[in-house]
Amino acid sequence: MDLNNVKMREFIYSLIDVKPAMSVLDLGCGTGYDLGRIAQIVDEDSLLYGIDSMENSILRAKSQYHSDPRMKFTHDNIEGKLGFAGNSFDVVLSNNVLECITDKQSLIAEVHRVLKPNGQAIFAHFDWDSQLIDGEDKELVRRIVHTFSDWKQEWMSDIDAWMGRRLWRTFQQSGLFRNGRIETYVLTNTEYSEPFYGYQRIQDFGSLVKRNMISEDDYTRFLADIQQLASGDGYFYSINMYVYVGLK
Repeated sequence: MDLNNVKMREFIYSLIDVKPAMSVLDLGCGTGYDLGRIAQIVDEDSLLYGIDSMENSILRAKSQYHSDPRMKFTHDNIEGKLGFAGNSFDVVLSNNVLECITDKQSLIAEVHRVLKPNGQAIFAHFDWDSQLIDGEDKELVRRIVHTFSDWKQEWMSDIDAWMGRRLWRTFQQSGLFRNGRIETYVLTNTEYSEPFYGYQRIQDFGSLVKRNMISEDDYTRFLADIQQLASGDGYFYSINMYVYVGLK
């Protein structure tokens, strides 16, 4: 993971109201990276739970963090009722998951239910249409970025490329949280190489060719443009991350 991505995630963790013996739930925890880092911030009496619908991710998380008794990982679908009693968690955290949920208001209601009084909901999401990539062919760059943003992958129940900018109204419409606010982080890369986030996304754009969503010629021209800029120290990529923070 590149340093800019690490800094962005650290920004999200900085929004947590850390307290003794706290309980944290990560919805869509993946392989457990975020909880692993949060484990270094909270005390030894805290409990950290992660849920993800990808079984392989949960198996990797369990393997990597099995030595920390505070951390528990469960393979489950977070659409529908969460398998926890009400008033269980000080923080419910989620990163780049909400757009994939069909009934977003039902999930938000469940988050409210499992939070303790005064507990925090911290939901972070990229706004995929905010991806900015410098290039000579503006129309081509825009078309590829928007096509990627609107690509509903096989594992996704729903998709919304504007989830980042819609976090505010989505939570406000629930009427369940107080003292809500939006925090913003701009992830920026000026190096076109591994492990930088922008480089990885641009490689992902190649999947659009395999699915006949863009032509191979378009992608080839796009890559050549990017590589030409990078060779002259002119490459630029950025994306906006928005974070909703609210209290039960």
